[in-house]
Amino acid sequence: MIAATLFLDGLHESLEGSLLTAAQEQADTVDAQLRAGADPRAVSVSSKDDLIIQILDSAGAIVATDHPHVRVPLTSSPGRLQDAQVSGLPDTYAVYARSSIDGKLVLVGLSEEQVDQADRTAFLWVIGSAPIGLALLAWVVWLATGRALRPVEVMRREAEAITAQHLHQRLAEPSGHDEIPRLARTLNDMLDRIDAAQRVQRQFVSDASHELRSPLATLRQLGEVAQRHPEQSDHAAFVRDVLAEESRMEDLVQALLVLARLDDGGTLQADPVDLDDLVFAAATRLRSARPDIRVDVHGVSGGQVIGDPVLLHQVVWNLATNAARHAKTTVRMSVKEVGEVAEVIVEDDGTGIPKEDRERVFARFARLDEARTRDVGGAGLGLAIVAEVVEAMRGRITLDDSDLGGARFTVTWSAESS
Repeated sequence: MIAATLFLDGLHESLEGSLLTAAQEQADTVDAQLRAGADPRAVSVSSKDDLIIQILDSAGAIVATDHPHVRVPLTSSPGRLQDAQVSGLPDTYAVYARSSIDGKLVLVGLSEEQVDQADRTAFLWVIGSAPIGLALLAWVVWLATGRALRPVEVMRREAEAITAQHLHQRLAEPSGHDEIPRLARTLNDMLDRIDAAQRVQRQFVSDASHELRSPLATLRQLGEVAQRHPEQSDHAAFVRDVLAEESRMEDLVQALLVLARLDDGGTLQADPVDLDDLVFAAATRLRSARPDIRVDVHGVSGGQVIGDPVLLHQVVWNLATNAARHAKTTVRMSVKEVGEVAEVIVEDDGTGIPKEDRERVFARFARLDEARTRDVGGAGLGLAIVAEVVEAMRGRITLDDSDLGGARFTVTWSAESS
């Protein structure tokens, strides 16, 4: 409707402009005759009803006209005039007035009947053709939209067929570089991430189940032996073995809970934590658990970071127990703060870790060849927890050789890390 209105207004203005231009040309012709000395009463060039020519004197009186039934001047000043009403005539006129010699005013009026008729014809044409035009436009839009969205429907059907058992499938990517191919690539990237996350989750659940099955099987075996041969069972040894397996299970469950908390992306606390207090507490606990290992804390000085106290304690304790597991005689722990950087360093005098394995030790359930046995190697989650907690708190962990002969783990935080 807006387009039709604009079209009709434009057509009307164009026709009116043409009419005024014709009136101006007629007025110029009469003015030229007057300037050539012609008698005003002899300048009439037409007597058609759709054309009125008037010549006014300086007083505004009609001195000549080619339409004697029109006794009133069309206008009294130079310029253009549209839709002028003329007394005694049914039509409106487009009038052009120009000054001539001796103060005279030349007026030319052209009937707007043809303009009105053209407007009515155009209006009827627009009204009559509008439904057809709208129907045609709707068909074109429907066709174009359907063709443009056809790849989207194909992707929808393909995505509907992708289930948890078929995450390896991907959407077909249409050719081109517009929004739809980019959408397909984005969805495929998302499926890649989901597939990778599910594989990691499946592996994690499988490994965790395997680790939990071992102490449970040991407990069952101990119980069955004690039940079948009560006269041969050593009560003290039985209790010691049960408590040891229970401790392993408790440690594993606690590690799994920490990893689940990190995977869930939960909010971490952001409290000031004194690293030296954590290291001293871990050293005291380690001396009690491993009296055969010397724990050196002479290198501990003040150091503070902003972070989660529980998880930071877990980091220090895991590094300490890992060092004690591989140490021959000594574990050395130190803390230092330089400017805005705080460091915790844990070293041992064991056999160290080969360079090719230094990335792998931070993977979940990872064990090196020398630590395959469960009594020595643990569940393989301690260093994985360390790496993930450090990353979650925007820190950095490095692994290299210690001057004691074993491995040295260095954890670095900004003093404002959280």
